[in-house]
Amino acid sequence: MSERLSDYLTRETTDYLEQLDRLLMAPGSPDPETLLRLARGVRGSAQMAGVETIAAVAERLEDAGRSVLSNTIIWTEETRQLAIHTVRDLKVLVRALNRWGPAEEERVRAAILRWDEKETPGLEEVPIASLFYDDAGPHIVGGAGDAESADAVPVEMLLLRGESALREALRLRAELEQLVPAGVPLDLHLKLDELFDLIELGLSTAGRPAE
Repeated sequence: MSERLSDYLTRETTDYLEQLDRLLMAPGSPDPETLLRLARGVRGSAQMAGVETIAAVAERLEDAGRSVLSNTIIWTEETRQLAIHTVRDLKVLVRALNRWGPAEEERVRAAILRWDEKETPGLEEVPIASLFYDDAGPHIVGGAGDAESADAVPVEMLLLRGESALREALRLRAELEQLVPAGVPLDLHLKLDELFDLIELGLSTAGRPAE
């Protein structure tokens, strides 16, 4: 990353992260709107600087604020500690922009996996069997505590979330159309077109409030 972009990201995010630290260290539950605003500020700054790894970590914190605001999850001490850990990871990652290496990649991976693969704080545990009709289906459960399993997850895959996942899916359109052999029924072509049109629509409306 250029020194100019690095300085920009550092300036933009340092204040947000310091405010997040103070917010999370204060007694009681933090104001979810403030948490959401500050986390969104970190993510937005990282995206403007083109640092999707840092943006992806901040997005997990942003999602937590959004979930608390919508009462999807209940704020707990475990949630607080996870959020504090994430803010400290973000501080380290921002300072490491000009010497980015394997250690930073691993820190990004671990920070994301803490939110994505471990039990979401404040939510009631749901038995895996209840997710399948008549207990049918592939019961594949990732080993969150298994270091080897975590190391095997590419950071690039963990970054695909929300709009970035939709953009990646849309990018596959031309490639998939070339792979469909000649003679395939017209209905299949139409369904593929409809699928990608829906993805494009989802991408164009992502982030807008529901009507």
